[in-house]
Amino acid sequence: MSRELYLECYSGISGDMTVAALLDLGVEESYLRQELEKLHLDGYEIKISRTKKNQITAMDFDVILTEEGEGHHHHGEHVHSHSHNSFKEICELVSRSDLNAHIKEMTLKIFRVIAEAEAKVHGTPVEEVHFHEVGAVDSIVDITAAAICLYRLGFDSITASELWEGKGTTWCQHGRIPVPAPAVLEMLAEHRVPVKFTPVEGEMITPTGAGIVAALSGRRKLPDSFVVEKTGTGAGKKDFPHANILRAMILNTETRAGFTERRMDRTDAEAAGCFSGQAKEAEKENTGITQNVVSVLETNVDDCSGEQLGYAMECLLDAGALDTCCIPVYMKKNRPAYMLQVICRPEDEEKMETVLFRETTSIGLRKYREERSILPREIITVTLLDGQQVRVKKCSHHGQEFYYPEYEDIRAVSRAANRSFPEMCREAAEAAGRNKDGE
Repeated sequence: MSRELYLECYSGISGDMTVAALLDLGVEESYLRQELEKLHLDGYEIKISRTKKNQITAMDFDVILTEEGEGHHHHGEHVHSHSHNSFKEICELVSRSDLNAHIKEMTLKIFRVIAEAEAKVHGTPVEEVHFHEVGAVDSIVDITAAAICLYRLGFDSITASELWEGKGTTWCQHGRIPVPAPAVLEMLAEHRVPVKFTPVEGEMITPTGAGIVAALSGRRKLPDSFVVEKTGTGAGKKDFPHANILRAMILNTETRAGFTERRMDRTDAEAAGCFSGQAKEAEKENTGITQNVVSVLETNVDDCSGEQLGYAMECLLDAGALDTCCIPVYMKKNRPAYMLQVICRPEDEEKMETVLFRETTSIGLRKYREERSILPREIITVTLLDGQQVRVKKCSHHGQEFYYPEYEDIRAVSRAANRSFPEMCREAAEAAGRNKDGE
C-alpha cells in the first residue's frame, strides 16, 4: 500500500485525542457532524476548537453531555447513566443507525475489542458487559467519530508507535484503580500492542484509545523510508510535563522507494550525473506524483436503454463522480449488456449509489477501493499563429512535459478558422512547447 496512517503515541492515546488529530488532518467538521447525526443518539453536543499544549497548537475535540450529568465534560471523574451502556445495546444502536457499512464495521470492531477485555476483567459474558465510562454517550461518540474520520481519509487500518503509559492510579466507576487500567492492560496483552511504561504520574492510555489501536492496527512497524504527506495534532485533556498530544501522519511509502529503484536502473555515467547535482531535482520530480484512494462502484445491467444509461452517467458526473464509463459485457443467458463503472471519492460513495439505483434498473452493485496516481497538472493559455487563445493542460512526469489542449477551446477555434481539429490541436501543443523553451 502506498499510503499509511501513522499515530505517534508518545503521550498515550485516547478517543478524543484520536478524533482531534484526524480532524486536524483535514476531515471537515461539517462532514463529521452530518455523519454523527446518523447515529440518532441524543444527550450530547460536540465542541471542536484549537488549543495549545506546551506551546504546540493542536485540535481539541470535546463531547459535552446535555442530559444527565449536565455540563460534565468526558474524561472527568463523573458517572453517567444512560440506556446505551451494555455491549449488546451499543451493537443494536450502531447497527440500526444510517451510517455507512464500513463505518459501522470499524465502530463495532473497536467496541468488541474493548468489550472482550472488560468481560475478562469483570468475569462477565461479553454480551452483558456494562461499560460504565466506556459505554457512556461520550465514548460512543468518540469511537464512532474516529471511524467516521478514518473512513473520510480513506483508511481502515493504522500503524501506531509504541504506546507510552504513566504510573500510579486513576479514578473510575469502582474508585481508584492502577495505571494502566486493567481493561487497557488486557487489550495490550491480548493484541500484542507494544507499550512503554514511563515515570510520569497519571493515566495516558484510556480504554477507548487502547481499543482503537488494538482493533485497527495493521502494520506493526514503520516502513524503512517514506515521505510525510500531511500531519495532524490532537490535544489531550490532561497536563503532563510533556505535551499531551497525539500526532497523526499520512505517509507516502512508495515515493522514496520508487526514486531509489529508478536511480539503480541508470547507467553509471547517468548515476554519477545524478549525484553531482541532479539528485534533488530528480527527487522533486518523483514526489510530484500524487497518490490517493478512490472508490470504484460497478453494476451490470441488461435491461437498461442506451438513453437511460447516458442520462445516468450525466447525473453521476453532476453528483461529483471523478469519472464514469460503460463497458460492453455478456451476462448470463448470453445477454449483451453493459457494466456501468463509476470512480469517485470515498466520501461520495453513498451519493453515487443513490444515483445508480434511482437512474438505472440496477438492483445491486460492487464496491472496492483503489489507489490512483495523478500527474501534477496546470492549465496554461497559449496564443495560436492567427492570434486566437486556447487553454492547454500541462502535465509533467520524470522531467518530461505533456500538453493536452482543452477540447471545447479547440472545437471553437477549429470552427472559426475552418481548419481541422487535429491540425489545431497540434498547433496548440507546439505553442505550449515554445512557451516552455522561451522561459
